Amino acid sequence: MVFEKIFGRGLKDIDEDDGDYMDFNKITENPKVQEGRMEIKIEKLSDYRDAEKIQKEVREGKIILAETEELKEKDVGELKRAIERIKKTVIAINGDIVMGPKSVLIICPSSVAISRKK
Repeated sequence: MVFEKIFGRGLKDIDEDDGDYMDFNKITENPKVQEGRMEIKIEKLSDYRDAEKIQKEVREGKIILAETEELKEKDVGELKRAIERIKKTVIAINGDIVMGPKSVLIICPSSVAISRKK
């Protein structure tokens, strides 16, 4: 009932393709895009080459949540090299980077600071 008032349709109308994430844009009829909003991207760091894509995104001012579990299980050394590569870019743009819970690397541009208080 409340969900229908907010989004215009109920939970039963949602077509879920991915069990990990719920896309609320599928719920709303016309998702609103506003100027000046910060974009957060979810990426996978499954190979060293993925670091280049992540570097580009953070240079563009996007916040990146990078899943690293796959590369961690495959090759920890390659994961460390990829993180070091990304870290150099973050330092150059005066951004912030931290390994969050469940092997999620959080990378932010200079306009965002990551709080480390628990």
